[in-house]
Order: sequence, then structure tokens, then C-alpha cells
Amino acid sequence: MKEEYVVTGIILYTALVGEYDKRLVVLTKERGKITIFSNGSRRPNSMLRAASQSYVMGKFTITANRDSYNLVKAEVDEYFSELAYDMEKMCYASYFCEFMSYYTREGMYCTNHLNLLYVTLKAVVLGNISYSLIKDIYEIRLMDIEGQGIHAYKCVGCNQEDVRYFSAARGGLLCASCAMKYKISDKVSDTLIYTLKYILSSSYGKLYSFKLTEEAERELDYVCDRFRRQYVDKNFKSLEILSSLA
Repeated sequence: MKEEYVVTGIILYTALVGEYDKRLVVLTKERGKITIFSNGSRRPNSMLRAASQSYVMGKFTITANRDSYNLVKAEVDEYFSELAYDMEKMCYASYFCEFMSYYTREGMYCTNHLNLLYVTLKAVVLGNISYSLIKDIYEIRLMDIEGQGIHAYKCVGCNQEDVRYFSAARGGLLCASCAMKYKISDKVSDTLIYTLKYILSSSYGKLYSFKLTEEAERELDYVCDRFRRQYVDKNFKSLEILSSLA
């Protein structure tokens, strides 16, 4: 009999296999991003049917194959079922899972990744702040977890604390002297600097607890978009769909 393992995770996406099975790509705390086959879960009477859906979070009992796993049973903590009834929410959730999938792989210890994705999906469901702001916060924090964060506390050129300019190519904020040296003209506001510091340092529980004015949100979105395009070499299908909905 194969040894069983219990992992805690969120299903990033699913695919149909054969007539009754599913392939699940799951972000797990203990083993990173893994592929789990949910055999028979599309049968009407399957006990795995409800648990084998995108965005489901819980504890999954699995057995190991050579390069994948089989699902034995699942204990669901969150279904995030609200996402399925709102196209915009579902598109954002899909993008967050796709972006997470880009950065993760099997064998990683993904506690921070899982916590971030969980609070982000909760923020989308609650809808207390704009989805575009949620997206910017998520991208900035995930890239920081991966060691690609925006340098927001000191000048990336000389380590001076008085920063006033932004350069994606340089990796973050610069002082006036270094901005002149590197011919950087994108000046940023105090609000933008404070917001970046808050996103990079706050606990996951408080990450989505603030709002911005439309002007401040546009500035953050500009900086975040430039930074992501500089360091992420992938076009995301879900992001293209979101752009078409705007």
C-alpha cells in the first residue's frame, strides 16, 4: 500500500482528463506547486467532486507517483465559491493563480506564497477595495517574496534615504542626484513612497486594509506595471482578458 501524505494548499487550476478524471495544479505549503490527479472526481457521486475545483483551499491527502500525485481525500477549508458567479472576480482570481504559478515549482517551501494567495482571494471576494489595487499589491508583494521587490526605502544608486524618482530598470527608487546621473525623469509622490513601504512591510492580515485616491492608485499602477514588465518575461492570458474587460 502506498504511503499517504497530507498537504495544505490551494488549487491554482484544473484540467479535464479522460471521461471522469481531473488534473489539479496545487500550490502547497509543504511541497510547492505540484500536480495531483483526482481520479473519478467528475462522477456525480464522487466524494472528491466538490474538492476538485479551482481556488479550493484545504488539506489534501495524496499518494506519490513518479512525477505526480493521486488525490485520496480532501478536507476543504475554503471553496471561494463566490468567484464563480462574478466574471470580473473570476478573471482576477485566475490571474493571481497564473502569476503565482509562474513563480513557484515543486520542492519549494511556500508558506508565504500560500498566505499571500489566500488573503488575496479573500480580498477579491470581499471587494472592499478596487480589484486593480488588489492586483498591484499582490504583484509587488509576490515579487518581493521572490527576491525581486521594488527597492523603496533607500536610493538604489547610493543608499541615500531621500528618494524622489522611480526607475524599473534600476530596480526601484532613486535620489535626485542619482536620477540626474542615470537620466531618470519619473518623479514619484510621497504617497507612492509610503504606499510601497506599507505593501512591502505589513502583515498579510493588514495587506488589503487601505484605499487610495484615484490619482494615487493610477500612480501605483503605473509603477507596478513598469516594474512587472521589466522583470517578468511572460504574457499572461488572464491579464489579457482583464485588459479587454477594462
